[in-house]
Amino acid sequence: MNKLLVGIFLLLFSSLTLASQAPLALINEVGETLFSDIKQINQDGQASPQEMRKLVKAHLMSHIDIRFVSYKLLGKHIKGLKKPEAVAFISAVEHYLEVSYASALMQYKGQQVQFESMPMDEQSKYATVKAIVKQPAGPDIDIHFKFRKSKNGQWRVYDLVAEGISLLSAKQKEISVRISQVGLAKVTAELNAKS
Repeated sequence: MNKLLVGIFLLLFSSLTLASQAPLALINEVGETLFSDIKQINQDGQASPQEMRKLVKAHLMSHIDIRFVSYKLLGKHIKGLKKPEAVAFISAVEHYLEVSYASALMQYKGQQVQFESMPMDEQSKYATVKAIVKQPAGPDIDIHFKFRKSKNGQWRVYDLVAEGISLLSAKQKEISVRISQVGLAKVTAELNAKS
């Protein structure tokens, strides 16, 4: 599956955090606005990476559960972590996601998307929304967006499962191995160096 396409849809759903709405309602509301903005900025495919990063930073980054994602990425390496190391790593993950999402947005071609909520316990702080991406030429793409409700009641995206593969789990394995090889400070620097 095209990783850039997956990133585009993660961007769409990572901006869904209003406490008063369920994830499905948020997807429908935010999706229309977000992709409208993308079309204005990247109408002819001529947007600069800086313009796309500005869009991502302004509309999306504050709505991703970056701390939760960062701690999940650290995995076993969270033990003994000092606060300055944690702060630096979280900041690096935020930068990495911002750059990755901006790059993915450059590839948006106006595909049609249908959304379906998945069954969930009303008391649960986790929810899943299924997106079916209609491809003009080729099979539909099935993507599950994993939401987590914060203590203040906001829904935030923390993972994306595409074709049965959790992107968070895959990235966690990659980062965990890299930290074991070169150390946390080097991995933090590598994430910050992404442009």
